[in-house]
Formats: sequence, structure tokens, C-alpha cells
Amino acid sequence: MGDLLIRNLDETLKQELQRQARQSGRSLSEEAALHLRRSLRTLQEGNPASAGQRIRTLLGSDACWTPEELAFLEASRHAPMREPPRFDE
Repeated sequence: MGDLLIRNLDETLKQELQRQARQSGRSLSEEAALHLRRSLRTLQEGNPASAGQRIRTLLGSDACWTPEELAFLEASRHAPMREPPRFDE
């Protein structure tokens, strides 16, 4: 097997990978390889992830909406549409 060194990795991304690795009982390298495999498989299948799937990937599996956020989203769904911006003025 080959090795891969990733330079200039965002610290937040590294910490999230470390967190997920600890939760799953994998090493940091195993966790990163798993995510790379999943991403490549999705690209090869020609079936890109939905927006919701991408958000869940970014936020992690334990992310959830608070009651206040859900109430705001529900209220927003029923709010009247606003006028679109005009750029010809």
C-alpha cells in the first residue's frame, strides 16, 4: 500500500476527521482513506450526493436541528414571497 501526505490541511477539517476517527475506533489515516473512498465511489457512480447528504457529511452524523431552528424554518416556509431584486435601476 502507498502513503499519502496532505499538506496545508485546514485545522478544522483535521480536528473533525480526528473526532470521527475516535468515534468509529479507526486511526486518522483509516478515517481519511474511508472518506476518500466514499467520495471517489460517488463520483465514479455518476450519482452526486444531494445537498442534504453533503450538508450531513460536513456537519457530521450527530448534528441535528434545535427546536428554535426548526420553528424558524417552518415559519419561513409559510412566509409570503418577497419581491425579487431589480437590477435595471
